[in-house]
Amino acid sequence: MRRLMLAAVLASAAITGTTLAADGALDPIFGTDAEFPGYGFYANPNGSTTNSLDYVGATVKAQDGKIWVVGRMKAPGAYRLSLYRVGADGYPDVDFGDLGLRTVVAPCADFSVADATLDAQGRLVVAIDRCPDFTVYRFLPNGDLDASLAGSGVLSVPFNQGGDNEDFSQRVVTTANGGIIVAGTVTTATTNNLGIAWYTAAGLPLPGFGNAGKVQVPFEWSVSEIPGVNGLHLMADGRIVVAGQISQTTQAVSDKKQFVVRLLGNGGMDPAFGNVSAGLSKINLKSPLGVAESPRTYRSMMESNGAVIQVGHVLSNQVNSDGDIFLLRWRPDGQLDTSIGPSGVRQYALDFAGPNPAQPGDNWESANSIARQANGQYLITASSYSGEFPATAVLRLNRNFSLDTRFGTGGKIQHVVQVSTTGDHGQIGSTLLLQPGRIVVAGSVFTGFNARTQMMFGMQHDEVFADTFD
Repeated sequence: MRRLMLAAVLASAAITGTTLAADGALDPIFGTDAEFPGYGFYANPNGSTTNSLDYVGATVKAQDGKIWVVGRMKAPGAYRLSLYRVGADGYPDVDFGDLGLRTVVAPCADFSVADATLDAQGRLVVAIDRCPDFTVYRFLPNGDLDASLAGSGVLSVPFNQGGDNEDFSQRVVTTANGGIIVAGTVTTATTNNLGIAWYTAAGLPLPGFGNAGKVQVPFEWSVSEIPGVNGLHLMADGRIVVAGQISQTTQAVSDKKQFVVRLLGNGGMDPAFGNVSAGLSKINLKSPLGVAESPRTYRSMMESNGAVIQVGHVLSNQVNSDGDIFLLRWRPDGQLDTSIGPSGVRQYALDFAGPNPAQPGDNWESANSIARQANGQYLITASSYSGEFPATAVLRLNRNFSLDTRFGTGGKIQHVVQVSTTGDHGQIGSTLLLQPGRIVVAGSVFTGFNARTQMMFGMQHDEVFADTFD
């Protein structure tokens, strides 16, 4: 069947006279602006060229192939939660909301969109960070809040363990029957713990999970508030995997530990996992890597066998660079996967500014997201510099985690669009989606003094199938 589909794709290209561009090049048939082929800009009706820091927090592929672009937009007096619905080609769905856009009053002034997913019923589930309690919104496909969740479409989960009682939800997944699992940080009188809550589709605590649907996991250090939890994954048998990092103090930058916790379906620690105790793996890589500051991780993915990959940033050991992309892999049993490198680590120096940059910071890079292609290769998006302001980098790895030199230039490519009114051009690509024949990256682009606008861009991709490797 796949051979027939591939033949049809190639035949269509021959008939239309199209040619396949370089893998990783901007896709000219994606986006909203003919002046910048490949880019989509998602305007804020209340935006301005100053003091409007709009951004994309999550992108989710809908069941019909359209894309939910979930973020934050400046409105008069406050920021609002924004929902853009766009087609697979990046154009806004004009039949949705106001030319593709709906906005919703946020639960608190300093909120951020932490994560989003689609449940089995096609409803959009959004986790909100930086508000006092774990907060989840659920939207119907038409963009209305789904009142069947907690009577309002908004689920609030307080832990109330002391201190300022601020509990921040940072990742969310859903179950086959519409259940909602949220992970984040829980404040106590002295520290921040890892918190996991499992609620039913109606917004009630799941019986039999933890204490009234909630579990806390304490550490010797605090779970970092930003970004303490960088991954929440549900295994096929109902076990829950949470990845993140802890810090010696709330302000610590030099000492951090990466962790992975695996829970049974009842909230107990999984005895089949862990390198320090049942259900718990952690590592401080500052000394093993010989760096002045521990690596930081910002996102994770889980493979079907239970292996976990965390990606982020590590100080570079080269004088011409301030930082490199960092990748850490845990085996399915919770031990470090030393088959990919010492301490389970790989580092990637992209160094777009060359071997002799004006400043070492011009070669700074940090991974923001990771996904696995249908053929088992990995894609990573990153913030990178080639000068004073950030650009978006994408790199592709082979199954053995070496750079795929067929992609871009030597396995890497960098994109930035020049739309700022001040000439200070920059963009931050924070999320990653795979479509047949296309890579879609979303984030924000600099548009003027202290101003950013939501954006996406599409890249040509030699993978015409977007199903998962596993």
